[in-house]
Amino acid sequence: MIGSIRRLSLALGLAGSLLAASSPAADLEALMKEFRVAPSELKPAPEFSLKTLDGKVTVLADHRGRPVLLYFWATW
Repeated sequence: MIGSIRRLSLALGLAGSLLAASSPAADLEALMKEFRVAPSELKPAPEFSLKTLDGKVTVLADHRGRPVLLYFWATW
């Protein structure tokens, strides 16, 4: 439960820092230190596409070089 809260806080912090900060890389590093997280191994995300809310298809490669935040939500 606490791990989930930390991950949610990190995601919200990352989203906020990417939208409002002048230096997202520095903010990301600070957040990672604050929450004591580190990527285990960095590798490119696999190629995929998603349908947008307006029915268009977007491909991950179209966003290369820009931060991408994926939020998956479901009910079951």
